[in-house]
Amino acid sequence: MSAMKITGAFVLLALAVLCLANAAKENEVDCSEYKSLQRGKPIYCERLYQPFCGSDGKTYNNKCSFCKAILRSRGALHLKQAGAC
Repeated sequence: MSAMKITGAFVLLALAVLCLANAAKENEVDCSEYKSLQRGKPIYCERLYQPFCGSDGKTYNNKCSFCKAILRSRGALHLKQAGAC
């Protein structure tokens, strides 16, 4: 009986870790398409308003402007939430 309890506890712990890993991935933005900024080429963003809230407390107009800020910060900036701050 105690082996079942240990197994059950292990399964619950594994599920909790998986849930936390998925939550962390949801707060990431894929900026791979904007990497050319590092090569010295300017990135021009559309004037589309789909806001992103950065970990710096600033609202960025869209994914492009948010990714440019991430690249300028050399990865220090992170997504706080989708939408305005």
